[in-house]
Amino acid sequence: MIEYSTFIAAAGSQAGMADSDEARRAVEAVLAAVAVALDEPGRAQLAAVLPGALRGATEADGPVAPVEDDAALVVSVGSISGCPPERARFYAQSVLSTLVDLEPEVARAIRDRLPLTDDLFSPIDQGVTPRGSGVPTRLSPQLLDRSDIDRELGRLRGWDGDEHRLRRTVELPPDRVRPLRDAVARAEREMDHKARVEQHGGAVTFEVWTHSLDRVTDMDVQLARRIDEAVEAVGSHG
Repeated sequence: MIEYSTFIAAAGSQAGMADSDEARRAVEAVLAAVAVALDEPGRAQLAAVLPGALRGATEADGPVAPVEDDAALVVSVGSISGCPPERARFYAQSVLSTLVDLEPEVARAIRDRLPLTDDLFSPIDQGVTPRGSGVPTRLSPQLLDRSDIDRELGRLRGWDGDEHRLRRTVELPPDRVRPLRDAVARAEREMDHKARVEQHGGAVTFEVWTHSLDRVTDMDVQLARRIDEAVEAVGSHG
């Protein structure tokens, strides 16, 4: 059985929650959103590994309300918790990935029963999202269709992708990796927007998308341009 304090602390730490009360509310909201989408055996399996203080969150009344995808679960979490979509996405990801660590069998059962992607069960690795919508309040991200994406990819250096993700991998000498990542981090802070970054030796992969919409928007193209500028500034041509 999961220990209450361990679950709350681990999930809260991942999502950069302000305090244990926020972490508890987030965990309860995600558990409730998941429970209402599960069939009765799934709810029972989840409840069985939870401490008594959290078990009540899985007591869903009425018929199953299935979710269609990650975005639908995030909407449900946001509705229950009262937080904006970008924050709700981080709540869901932090709680589900913590569940993977603490009770992998139950996490697998949830993944098998619900049409959710592996992303939602993966640790948050692109840094903590700012509290709020996750995008600058002065801007509204604009969705891009396939023709928009193709046009923008033609203007960017080394990127590929589709309406859901843009990606670029850069090969760097070891001593240039940290300057690049620092430059990208500065751009992220200035834009109030985040990239997922993976590093394997001297290969650094950037992946950008707008979490609250689970789609590529004009903001992601802007961030990709800033990443290109950072790559050029550190002298890489990868």
